[in-house]
Amino acid sequence: AATPGECELSRLLQDKLQYEMRLRYMKHYFPIDYTVQVQYEEVLRPSNITRLRNGSVSEVALRYLWFHISSQAVLHIREVLPEKHPSWRYTQELAWLFDALGEEYSRYQQVRI
Repeated sequence: AATPGECELSRLLQDKLQYEMRLRYMKHYFPIDYTVQVQYEEVLRPSNITRLRNGSVSEVALRYLWFHISSQAVLHIREVLPEKHPSWRYTQELAWLFDALGEEYSRYQQVRI
């Protein structure tokens, strides 16, 4: 089961990652044909999630996998984004939320051990 802290941070991330927000900050403010290089393993596809679910991977592990891949994607974007870019603050807020969620997962893992 998710902890209250994880639920609250997930809700905040869900609000920040709404389609309109992503469209505004990650599409309209980026140049046409601009890409960020990622490794194949860093792409979380629905078919992979289904395969993992069917292969007895726990929901906790799937949530952590989503967190890890998403936080790494934000870090990749921030590495190439100039501080004066209109999306800088948005990606900074996402990074803070992912950092807080990472701390929550760390506490959860320590309690389980």
